[in-house]
Amino acid sequence: MRRNASAMPGFTLVELLAVIAILGVLIALLLPGVQAAREAGRRLQCQNNLKQYGLALQAFHCNHGKFPIGNVRDRWWTFQSRLLPNLESQSVYDLINYSYPGDCFQAANARPPGNDPGNQVFSVDICPDDPNGGKIWHTYPGYGYHGCTNYLGMMGTSPTANDGILFYGASVRIVEITDGTAHTIIMGERGTPNDLYYGWTYCGFGDGTGNGDNLCSTQLGLTTGRPDGNHNFHFWSYHPGIVQFCWADGSGRSIAYDVDFKVFKALSTRAGGEIVDLP
Repeated sequence: MRRNASAMPGFTLVELLAVIAILGVLIALLLPGVQAAREAGRRLQCQNNLKQYGLALQAFHCNHGKFPIGNVRDRWWTFQSRLLPNLESQSVYDLINYSYPGDCFQAANARPPGNDPGNQVFSVDICPDDPNGGKIWHTYPGYGYHGCTNYLGMMGTSPTANDGILFYGASVRIVEITDGTAHTIIMGERGTPNDLYYGWTYCGFGDGTGNGDNLCSTQLGLTTGRPDGNHNFHFWSYHPGIVQFCWADGSGRSIAYDVDFKVFKALSTRAGGEIVDLP
């Protein structure tokens, strides 16, 4: 016997609205958890990037008996450029002419655009939370191409104090880190400015010492920042409440914005005699 379709049970409008309402509540409850899980994944990737840099710095020290110069005096080649072979980027390293008689901008401009090392941006240089990550600055042709990095070397308590590990014009050996490698920051993260004018990875002038481009200090403390050009000279991140750092022993840890200023400055010096750790 054929059944009458009109007699089959179905949803009333009230029941349908109730189901939709329940689904809306469930989505509202689940969405923050999904977002938190995604942020945790991005934060972990960012920390892993810094750890890769930490391992590259250790490998460089093993090969050369010292860490690379933070930023080469009057040439402005960065320590990040020296680490390219240790970051599986030998082909880009081979594009860099360190013996060029001029500075790094002139050296890059002397090459065809396709052979400008600044054209290259790698995932290890980009925090996945940064909306400007991976973008390349090319506003004035005479200055070449410059991909921006989120990971800057620690200069110390100021751009000219030279009491950190990576700074302008000189290199440091592990034996000089008398505060202990596990208690001394070597790198940290900073958001990329919207105009891409700071944070240049391989060739960075900054304020004249590399500060703001590939290096940074604790002089201005650890505070939240924005990519509006007013926060180029202190460490900050897009992660809620924290900034990721790499220690001189190659480990990676985060620091909360409410860290004591004196503690933060002490963690940036290699031989200040104030051996401190995070609470």
